[in-house]
Amino acid sequence: MMLADYPLDDSAVVMDSALADRDGPAAVVLASGKGGVGKSVLTVTLGSVLADSGRRVLLLDGSQNLGNLHILLGCSNFGRMDALLAGEAAPEDMLNCVSDNLWLLPSDSGGESVYSLNPIDRARLHYSLSNLYQGFDSVVVDAGPSIEDVVRLCTIRASGLVIVTMAEPTALADAYAVVKIVSSRVPGLAMGVLVNQVVDEAEGRAAFDRLAHAGKRFLGLQLSYIGSVPDDPALQSAAKRPDRSRQWGSLGEAAQALRAIVADRPDFFSWSTTQR
Repeated sequence: MMLADYPLDDSAVVMDSALADRDGPAAVVLASGKGGVGKSVLTVTLGSVLADSGRRVLLLDGSQNLGNLHILLGCSNFGRMDALLAGEAAPEDMLNCVSDNLWLLPSDSGGESVYSLNPIDRARLHYSLSNLYQGFDSVVVDAGPSIEDVVRLCTIRASGLVIVTMAEPTALADAYAVVKIVSSRVPGLAMGVLVNQVVDEAEGRAAFDRLAHAGKRFLGLQLSYIGSVPDDPALQSAAKRPDRSRQWGSLGEAAQALRAIVADRPDFFSWSTTQR
C-alpha cells in the first residue's frame, strides 16, 4: 500500500477525532523540545521496564529521519523506510525483535525519500506505522526534536504525552513550549512531566512546580507530576557502548526509578485511548 492510500487529509495534521477516539493499547509519547535531556535513553529504559513486567512492548522511533534508538539497542538489521515508501515493504517488515517482549520500530537517518515528504505524507507514514499498535500491550514513542513531530505523534493514536525535562531553565522553557502547542492542537490529551537527571527527589519536584505554575497561570492547565529519575552514570555509560544484549530494564538507579513510576502511575502506562 502506498502512502496516498491512507485516509488522511490536512485536518489530520492538527486533529482527527476518528483517530483520537480509537481503541488501542497504551501509546505514550515521550517528548522534550530540547536535546540533551536523555529522552531517548529513557525511552529505551522505560520500554525495557515495561517488557520485563510481562507486557508485549513496541518501541517506536518517531523522529522519522533522525533515528537513533536502533543505535542504542545495537540493532543493525532492519527494514528501511525507502522500501516502505515505495510500497515494496509493509510496516510489519520494519519490526525488529530486541529481546523477550520488546520490539523496535526504527527510523531512518538521513533518508532522501523521507526528507522529501510533505507534512501530510509524514502524517500518513506515521498512521501506517501506527497500525502495528494493536499487536502490543504498550507502545512507547520517542518523539523527534521538533514540535511538529510531537504534535503529529500525539494526534495519531496516542494515549498520553510524557514531557521529559531537566532542572535547568532552558529545558523547562522548551518543555513549556511543548505543553503550550500540544495542549492547543490536541486538547484533552493527558500530559505528565518527568524530570530527568536529578540530584534528588526534591530537585525534581521543584523543577516540576516551576513548570506547573507556568502552565496553570498562562495556559489554565493542571499538569501531572509523573516523577523524577536520578542522574545515573550507568545509563550514560551504556549509551556510549551500544550492546544488543544489554538489559536496560535492570540497569542502575534510573531503571529502578522508572519501575517505581510505572507501578505508581498505571493511568499513564496501562490505559487505552478511550480513557482520554
